[in-house]
Amino acid sequence: MIRKWFGVSVLVLAASILLSLASCARNQHLVAITVEPASATFGGIGAQIQFRAIGAYVHPPVSKDITQQVQWSIDSQNLVTFNGPGNVTAINDCGTGNVTASMNDGDNFVSGSGFVSAAGVGTPTCTQATLSVEITGTGTVTSPGGEISCPGTCTAAFPLDAIVVLTGAPVAPATMVGWSWAPGTPGCLSPTTTTCTVTLDTNVAITAAFQ
Repeated sequence: MIRKWFGVSVLVLAASILLSLASCARNQHLVAITVEPASATFGGIGAQIQFRAIGAYVHPPVSKDITQQVQWSIDSQNLVTFNGPGNVTAINDCGTGNVTASMNDGDNFVSGSGFVSAAGVGTPTCTQATLSVEITGTGTVTSPGGEISCPGTCTAAFPLDAIVVLTGAPVAPATMVGWSWAPGTPGCLSPTTTTCTVTLDTNVAITAAFQ
């Protein structure tokens, strides 16, 4: 009888351990993402860099390569193209950006980023970018520092990677402004009915249509 109960106890203990491990695996969640390499510089237009995303998990603590699972993005409009998860190709010799890997792990949003720069950054040809504004209809477009005050001054040079907010003000009979740019070229980031925000990692041309 004692042996029988001992055997039952062992089975119960083993089952408890297995359930605990299964529960622990189910509760495993992502707490941090590290992008590798942390920084990199392209060798020129057409050069490629492969970034990796390493996820840090808890319950139990473990690191995993999640390059294929994360969402990849970059905060520079005209610097790279993505050819696959974490794989980027330079399309510009000027500019810098943060390559970001992000993932929703249940209710937890986790992201990490690596810094990338083009081969020409710091050279005389890669210190400025030009912002040009064209107006149709009646209205004005200005930048905060007064570099753009269009009509009048509709083109200005800014430091490379500068972020500029253009503000459109309709003049009667116009009552609203719409923003546009050539297909395949950088333009406004999240344009509103009055503003257009541009990141000057290359020359940018914007049209403000007042109606």
